[in-house]
Amino acid sequence: MQSFIRRYSIFLMLYIIFQPVLDAITGVMTKAHLSATLGIFVRVIVMAVTVVFLLMYVLLNRNTKKGFAIIGYFVLLALMSAISLFVNYKQKQLFVPGLELTALAKSLYYPVMLFAYYFAFEELHRDGILSKYFPKVVFYAVNIISIVMIAAHFTNSGFSSYSYYKLGESGWFFAANELSAIVSISFPILVWYATDKLTNAKRWYYWITVVMAIYSALLIGTKGAFIAIIFGTIMGLLAAFIQRIHHQGDVKHLNGMIVLMVATLIGIGVAYPMMAVAKTSELHEEMIKDKKKRAKTKKGLNKDQKKYVETNKYVSYLLSGRTIYFENAQHNFSKATPAQKIFGMGYATSFKKVKHAKLVEMDYIDILFQFGFLGAIVYMLPLIYSFIYLLILFFRHFGSMWSFKWAMLVASVLLGFGMALLTGHVIEAPSVSIYFVTSLAFAIYNAKLFNKNKKDPVELDVME
Repeated sequence: MQSFIRRYSIFLMLYIIFQPVLDAITGVMTKAHLSATLGIFVRVIVMAVTVVFLLMYVLLNRNTKKGFAIIGYFVLLALMSAISLFVNYKQKQLFVPGLELTALAKSLYYPVMLFAYYFAFEELHRDGILSKYFPKVVFYAVNIISIVMIAAHFTNSGFSSYSYYKLGESGWFFAANELSAIVSISFPILVWYATDKLTNAKRWYYWITVVMAIYSALLIGTKGAFIAIIFGTIMGLLAAFIQRIHHQGDVKHLNGMIVLMVATLIGIGVAYPMMAVAKTSELHEEMIKDKKKRAKTKKGLNKDQKKYVETNKYVSYLLSGRTIYFENAQHNFSKATPAQKIFGMGYATSFKKVKHAKLVEMDYIDILFQFGFLGAIVYMLPLIYSFIYLLILFFRHFGSMWSFKWAMLVASVLLGFGMALLTGHVIEAPSVSIYFVTSLAFAIYNAKLFNKNKKDPVELDVME
């Protein structure tokens, strides 16, 4: 059993590298009009085996209190999910078992993988080999994404991020929003790994991987990816600047990092007007002007279009018009039965036809409507605990939080939580949540060791 736990912990690390390959294959299959269930099939199988891994790990772990707490959480989550399904089967206007079960399976991916990666880090650290895998596996995964994006761009063989307007590119990856979230969450980890390697000046080529990731993010054309690369680079600059002030580390290296980060920010600013993300901003302005003109004609606007025009233009741009979907879903939720408000309305609240089923695409709001007030608290409990724990650690040890490792981990976790609201497709999207939970689990595990030993566990940093 112990050998299985060790081998599966290594598999979970390597599984991160496999993610963009799996998504690219699924995207190509979609473009070729083939069945695109490969990604779903693989992830369901991995999740099922991971549940076995969790049970074995908890049973072999001598900390029975922690084991019972984790098992108790999953029993409670399973109970809440079962009640929600039953309530909606009885009370929902149109209950589609396939949609409901698929949405539930995607939702359960995050808590299963969060606990699994935490235990995998614990196991690999105990064996002294964790530094061989993290953050290196994320570095490789992001580079695969960048290579695919750039190859698709120059061969003109990729998808459009906004297919209706032929704007932006998602390479050979089908879902631009999910790709944007992946790049956003993993970009700071890429910067962490690259900056560490740049302690040796001969390794200047590592920064090329950062430039490639930035170029890929700008190609996508989504505001989320653009905000993420700006935020990640600024966090790296702040870390270098604060370390320079406190004389932490090699002065020449830190000076070089400050110059490099500033040059990168300037480069992003120069490239921005020519990239898709600038064009989507211009398009948003044009759409609002066009709808206002149309409102004055005899044909006029429909209800949703009026809401879009009446919403503050900056809010509607930032949330990509999701306020409309929120108002519709909130209206359905307000008319729900008491049981549905407590345990949720399942997938996409209420709809008369499957084609009318629409998520808000803001994770926290979708989770509330899907699981209800009580169910959402249970479902979000690991994230709530993790956020509060890391927040306390950050302010308690504020002076120690500005190494490149901690600054980039904090940036990655914050972007994960932020993108869940801004772009959605993070917590309940398995292809994205795996990047989020690995950063979060690694940060939590580091924090636990930090609190226990009262010093930063340097053996969990990038190693040769």
